[in-house]
Amino acid sequence: MKYSKIYLIILFLVLFSTSIFSYPWPMRNSGGNFNGPLPITGTLGDARGNATNPRFHRGIDIGRTGGVYSIASGNAIVGENCVRVGEYFYEHLNVMVEPGDPVVGILENPDNPTQIGSVAGNHLHFQIGPPDGPFYNPLSYNGGPYNYDDNAPPVVWGSTYEHWWFWREGSEGQVATRVGSIDNPIIYRKIDIRAYCQDRQINPNLPGSVNTSGIYRLEWGVQDIQGNWIIPLTQTIIFDQVQPPNNGNPVLLVYDRHNYRNESPFYYWVTNPIINNQVEDRYWNTKLRNNEGWNGENARINQEAQTPDGRYIVWVLAYDIRDNGGDMQNRRGAEDTEIIIDNFAPYLSEISLSSQNNKRYSARWGAPQDSLNLEDLNIISSDTFSQDELSNMHIILSFSESMNITSIPQISAYFEASGNNYTLNLQGNWDADATTFMGTLSFPNLSENDTGNVILSISGVQDLAGNQLDSEPHLKKNKNFNLKLIT
Repeated sequence: MKYSKIYLIILFLVLFSTSIFSYPWPMRNSGGNFNGPLPITGTLGDARGNATNPRFHRGIDIGRTGGVYSIASGNAIVGENCVRVGEYFYEHLNVMVEPGDPVVGILENPDNPTQIGSVAGNHLHFQIGPPDGPFYNPLSYNGGPYNYDDNAPPVVWGSTYEHWWFWREGSEGQVATRVGSIDNPIIYRKIDIRAYCQDRQINPNLPGSVNTSGIYRLEWGVQDIQGNWIIPLTQTIIFDQVQPPNNGNPVLLVYDRHNYRNESPFYYWVTNPIINNQVEDRYWNTKLRNNEGWNGENARINQEAQTPDGRYIVWVLAYDIRDNGGDMQNRRGAEDTEIIIDNFAPYLSEISLSSQNNKRYSARWGAPQDSLNLEDLNIISSDTFSQDELSNMHIILSFSESMNITSIPQISAYFEASGNNYTLNLQGNWDADATTFMGTLSFPNLSENDTGNVILSISGVQDLAGNQLDSEPHLKKNKNFNLKLIT
């Protein structure tokens, strides 16, 4: 008897849990019961209305015609083509009950519930929540309807000319400004990311039924060219409920007003997150200083930036409510595009000259004083050179960012005493990051008057965006270095 009690308690808990974490469909399936599944043609949060009067879809659309039955028992609240019973709301109906009529729900009597109407068009709109919201996602509320499933991932379109991802911050407004292009994917400053996405509703228990809708949630992140995460994947848009987020401007922070549509696929502003059920107007600041919040201070120099100038890979990942998608390896619900960030002019940040394995001259520019100027040149070591030593020196040139490795630096030497100027012979290679050039440097035959101070000038190289080395004296200082020569 003792074991029987334990068994009955366990059985009761299992049955009770099943009733809490799932619910019947409001329409019969082909088998004549309410266990579903039925086709889903629209999901919570999809764009509806138009750019003048935008709104979020407050429930799901069930793509089926026929009789509609109340899930819960209660008294009917009747509208023009809709019925509410408790927290469940049914719309697009030929109504078959009167206001205040008692209704027997499927949960109370699944064999003989009250029919409240029939579908007036090609789908039933079904939503859950109080009249003024919030409206909860029917596909996850209490576990969702019986036997609902979806085994197909969403689709994210890549950044093409038609579906370009990168826009100037504020492009959700009346004016949208494209940044970069397919042939020249250079972005800078504050960016809004917009991606074209769609979910495909494919239930394995509904063979041949394929419908499209909006996505459930989005993520985005940024990798360097080696695949390291610089901005880890961050969830932005998610639709557990709507109202809040409310209609009007919040809708246009999610869906692009310039390409507004009320059927999938949709253009999503990926960089605007939904946090605590409110849409926030954000952006990606490609010039953001390290360790700052998303709207923090700009970096003053490239080395201070969270994403220093260079090549990056931007990812957009989409998921449905069954967590399909986000598969970066197989490109299922995930796409990426390579871009070049360009916020700073490159400059030579450090130089080292050695002769006979001894470092004879080393200097680097100091920390930034402000957004325009570096502190004075820091001379780490400065020995004199003989003319004989100048025929074969080892040189290391470090730059403020990755450079275009199709060319090598050009170095000229100006002798203040004689006024002579020479082009020097430089040979060597770039390192893996293309920020450092290492090689050998040799001077030509010098005259006896070539002595005293020598000014080295470095030019001839560009960063990945095609910018020449910065040599403007008032912008990051003048990038010349002084040597001393004795004969």
